[in-house]
Amino acid sequence: MTRLGPMSRTDLARHLDLSKASVSTFVRDLIGRGVLRELELVFGQGRPSVMLGLCSDAASFVGISLHADPATVVLADPHGRVLARRVLPREADPERCFEALAAAVAAVRQEAGVEAGETAGIGVAQPGFVSRDRRICLASAALGWVDVDVAGRLSALTGLPVFIENDANALILGEQLFGPSGDCPDFSLVFVGDGIGSAHIVNGRLHRGHHGGAGELSHSPIAFDSQNALPCRCGNRGCLETVSSLQAIRGAARRAGLPADIATLATLAADGNPEALAILHRAGSALGIALAQLVQMFDPSQVVLMLDPALKESVFGIVLRQEMDNHVLRRSGVKTALILRGSEHETFATGAASLAAQHYLFGSNCT
Repeated sequence: MTRLGPMSRTDLARHLDLSKASVSTFVRDLIGRGVLRELELVFGQGRPSVMLGLCSDAASFVGISLHADPATVVLADPHGRVLARRVLPREADPERCFEALAAAVAAVRQEAGVEAGETAGIGVAQPGFVSRDRRICLASAALGWVDVDVAGRLSALTGLPVFIENDANALILGEQLFGPSGDCPDFSLVFVGDGIGSAHIVNGRLHRGHHGGAGELSHSPIAFDSQNALPCRCGNRGCLETVSSLQAIRGAARRAGLPADIATLATLAADGNPEALAILHRAGSALGIALAQLVQMFDPSQVVLMLDPALKESVFGIVLRQEMDNHVLRRSGVKTALILRGSEHETFATGAASLAAQHYLFGSNCT
């Protein structure tokens, strides 16, 4: 119901493909546990329906974002509303990091108070690769961690169950559970930061790929001129990240003698500065071509692109839309929607909170 809003018992039975008797049984149990509550009557054809909704104080969920420095810790309710937050330096040493995060978890729980409901668990969004059981950071270049038991150590320090996920996957799961795209069975999400991440929901579930690496759009080759293509941190040259990421845009601005601030660069481009225009045009064009490739491969109903708000209405946003449209195979009456949305650092933390919420609401059947 977090995804789809209030629903009647009949709607739930249809959505879950269960009998009305089965739905009535588990609804009665969830109401008794304080997870669901009955809302208003809705009148239509036949008998009026009683709408059901999640109780805001049924539980609370901690979300930790290690996506960037500083780290962010939030406490969210079952609807994804942030009740308390802390921002703290992201420690490189794992033990110091976990101790600082545990203190921040205690602080947000205390700040929210008893009205927030019992804390059901902690979700962690981290850059890099995680184990299949979502407990261990296998490798993260950004954090400098290899084979770190994130879930085990944080759980020992906080007394709460902990679930970790790659930051892009956490972001799309948060969008699916708490965001406006929750009713879309097939959609993709791309974020533009110092790197470029992407993740995909296919048939209602997170698409991980055979080795768990699906969605590495950032390292797709986009510049084939080996002499001029910039080296990427992955060891290759000409990756999308070297052209369209915020780090790449700032680097290009500095080399051109322009301010590296994204908003200032966008203003210069809007005022007609040729070098600023060229930098944002090239970056937006490369990303638009990459998005077209994504659409060709996954055929999502929509692509949600999270980026710096200054880039949304700039030549960057205009050109990437044009390039995506130009390079997608045209089919009559069918078009993938591209939704540009300003990104906030806290979004990764609420995405992390959705990991704990998924396990609370859906148990072992969660994505």
